[in-house]
Amino acid sequence: MTIRNWPRVIALADMNAFFASIEQVRNPSLIGKPIGITNGIKGSCIITCSYEARSYGIHTGMRVKEARKLCPAFIQIPSNPILYTKISIGIMTILHEITPDIEVFSVDEAFLDMTHCKKIWDSPENIGKKIKEKVFSVSGVHCSVGISGDKTTAKYAAKLHRPNGLTIIHPWDAEDALKDVSVMELCGINRGIGIFLAKRGIFTCGEVKKMPIGILGQRFGNPGRRIW
Repeated sequence: MTIRNWPRVIALADMNAFFASIEQVRNPSLIGKPIGITNGIKGSCIITCSYEARSYGIHTGMRVKEARKLCPAFIQIPSNPILYTKISIGIMTILHEITPDIEVFSVDEAFLDMTHCKKIWDSPENIGKKIKEKVFSVSGVHCSVGISGDKTTAKYAAKLHRPNGLTIIHPWDAEDALKDVSVMELCGINRGIGIFLAKRGIFTCGEVKKMPIGILGQRFGNPGRRIW
């Protein structure tokens, strides 16, 4: 389907388990194994972990001791921030070949505004495939891509099919796609905002329509209005 009639075209590229994936690319013997990255070989807290480790219930922030209880085969890898930064820069640089309008959101995430490139990239599927190809070509790492008509929905879409997924939510389908989604699933809604909404009986994105925009705006300013 063409994107010519989309008001805006926003993609979010999310490098899956970025640090762990880099270590697996650098050392192929680690591919398919439950590994976790820590701050040094004696680090006790997991910075990130592979999807193989996640399948055991291991997650970011967990102690290595607890991870080994869940998975005796868990492999601890010391972080290499210089390497991770170098690869991140390479990824962000090559993404500029797709569009000049890029917002680096974190070391392993970037928003690509394709709105002014609609004549070049005719479909969201082609955009997603090209992003994934470019990322893999310079890093050997897979990424998940979400594409929609705004940043919030694109970021939500990117996490729906991990790892190495491509999810497209057309702008005119976004409201329906998000109506039953918990507000806490969206980027920018922290625990404080979540509690504020819950006290007013609002738990899903669709329920936010019950609240006038001025209430969120008065309490949280421009971020509140953007969330609404």
